Amino acid sequence: MIRMIPVEEPQVLDSLVQGRFSGDVRGYVILDGPEYRGHCLYAVEPGLTRVLEVRLSDPSLLDGAVRAAVAAGENAGASAFTVADQPELLGWRDARFRGCPDPIPNDRLFHFCG
Repeated sequence: MIRMIPVEEPQVLDSLVQGRFSGDVRGYVILDGPEYRGHCLYAVEPGLTRVLEVRLSDPSLLDGAVRAAVAAGENAGASAFTVADQPELLGWRDARFRGCPDPIPNDRLFHFCG
């Protein structure tokens, strides 16, 4: 069973961030049973979630990782999101939101039909 666990230990978060990002960086660790499958890092700013990085051993988990980060941002008050210039994230964005300007409203990810 796939689980996405919020990273609450500062030392664990620091080991994932490795000084590459600043601000209020948050994250999820992705597990399949007891097996580590990767992580997702994001930051929430006023009105905006920035998906900073997703590192996964299985690319089929990418959509769920991004959605988890955006949902956490929405719960913290963000109404839109953007993704970093990581090739996997840009490919995900282009496949779902080609032509949609940044930032993308959360409604397009969670509530848009059609």
